[in-house]
Amino acid sequence: MLEWGVPAYEEENHTGLLRHLYLRFSRTQVLCCLVVNSAKPLPGEEALVSALRAAAPGLAGVAVSVNQERTNVVLGRELRSLWGHPWLDDTLCGLTFRISVPSFYQVNRDQAEVLYEQALAFAGLTGHELVLDLYCGIGTISLVMARRAGKVIGAEIVPSAVTDAKANAARMGDAVAAKSRFFCADAGQAAARLAAEGLRPDVIMLDPPRKGCDETTLSAVVQMSPRRVVYVSCNPETMARDLALLTAKGYRAEGFTPVDLFPQTAHCEVVGALNRSQTVSYTHLRAHETVLDL
Repeated sequence: MLEWGVPAYEEENHTGLLRHLYLRFSRTQVLCCLVVNSAKPLPGEEALVSALRAAAPGLAGVAVSVNQERTNVVLGRELRSLWGHPWLDDTLCGLTFRISVPSFYQVNRDQAEVLYEQALAFAGLTGHELVLDLYCGIGTISLVMARRAGKVIGAEIVPSAVTDAKANAARMGDAVAAKSRFFCADAGQAAARLAAEGLRPDVIMLDPPRKGCDETTLSAVVQMSPRRVVYVSCNPETMARDLALLTAKGYRAEGFTPVDLFPQTAHCEVVGALNRSQTVSYTHLRAHETVLDL
């Protein structure tokens, strides 16, 4: 057994080295990340990697995340690989996704498949639609929808997740890659920019963090006037707040489905669909046509 003489991090006085042992699991692989309070090489790195590889045959990689800030945020901004690569692969909805250390991924993959299939059903795709996914992460929902959409655009604020999304699209073949576009941006800024450029998606996918969408994002969604909005939420309270704004702007709630990703807890994911009313559609298109005429 490896005896690794590394002091644990003490939050009160900001001393010690090892802050967290961060493990990520897929169906067949394990990714290990050591979160440390120093940018210097770790003592006994080679021996540590050898011990981890012997203990976990499914190990995909060992990485180090440097976090020297006084914060309760787990991961730092600097990431380096000790062995293997700083991502693992997992299969979801029949597709294989690359997931790097900082990228978001649902922890309950079986129920995540239920959630994403319901989002796909709510989207009502026929093969020709333009879909905008404003919180796309590594492209899970985007690429599930890309199989039935005409084109998918995804925006995500985490750079490593965008890199993952592009790699995931490429590994799914030329047909999917050709109709998938991902870029790094805040959801509100991306939505506002795309709306100003005249983008008019048929479906907008929203899967925000617990705080929900900001006003900039929702205003841009209304400006782009999609025929349908699909909203996935991990916080029903902020979802209700956001949907109140969308319904006030002429969208009509069509249905909601709760999906239990966290059994025996009070938390529940909810996926819902909103349709644009015909009145809002007509008014918006008339205004849009006037702009184009100019």
